[in-house]
Amino acid sequence: MKNQLSIQEKLEDLRKERGLKQDVVATAVGITVSTLSKYENKDNKAYNLDVLAKLAKYYDVSLEWLAGNTEVREVNDTEIDALKLDDATIELLKSGQFNNRLLCEIIKHPDFIKLMTDTEIYVDGIATMQIKNMNDWLDAVRLQIIQQKNPDANDLYLKVLESSHIQEEEYFFHTIHSDWDNIVRTIREEHQHAAESAPIERPMSNDKKVQRFLQMLKFKSNPIEEFWHFFCDEMQIPFDHLSVQEHDTMRDVFKKSRLLKTLPNSRKKSKK
Repeated sequence: MKNQLSIQEKLEDLRKERGLKQDVVATAVGITVSTLSKYENKDNKAYNLDVLAKLAKYYDVSLEWLAGNTEVREVNDTEIDALKLDDATIELLKSGQFNNRLLCEIIKHPDFIKLMTDTEIYVDGIATMQIKNMNDWLDAVRLQIIQQKNPDANDLYLKVLESSHIQEEEYFFHTIHSDWDNIVRTIREEHQHAAESAPIERPMSNDKKVQRFLQMLKFKSNPIEEFWHFFCDEMQIPFDHLSVQEHDTMRDVFKKSRLLKTLPNSRKKSKK
């Protein structure tokens, strides 16, 4: 999940969202332009709480949000009781047992209301009677055809009427599953390029790079030394700054590699 914005980033974003220049905000809040510029500077670490409170009030956002203590941006006077959350739910949200930010993204997804509506219809049995009436009507039509026409048991129209029955549980489970799939898929796509997300697949370029290097090692007079140098470069280890003991230790480790032992020059050295 994405990390929350810093105070500096929030202050700059709030000002730019409103298309305001620093001198306009500074004058309105009663601080100098240099102070506001300092507060928006990413290297700044010191803040005056009174100034932050004035800025929060000016931008009509929560001071707790600006300070990074909550994810709720807007000033909210809603009583907790009005949210219809019971004590167990509140404790669960506070417990840290799951990712509250992800929960917020799920709730804000455009299809979340559809998911909740479909779930409520199934859980409360709102459509049960209508589905039953529809299935009963199909049965009545099917019975009427049988009585009047006495068709074969495998008659196409009878089979169509029979297969047209709606299985409530199967229908709603499919619908609810589809709602969830769409929500989760969208959120995953939005996060797949985030630094905190794991890569979807191992880059093929890295595999090819290693394969090409291993092929090249076949023609090197000292493949273990070459591979050690390659390893340091890939892992961003300062090769030239390592001690003699560190070099010797790693060479001894690489000598144990079965892969490197298969290289022609490695076999020749081992025989000597």
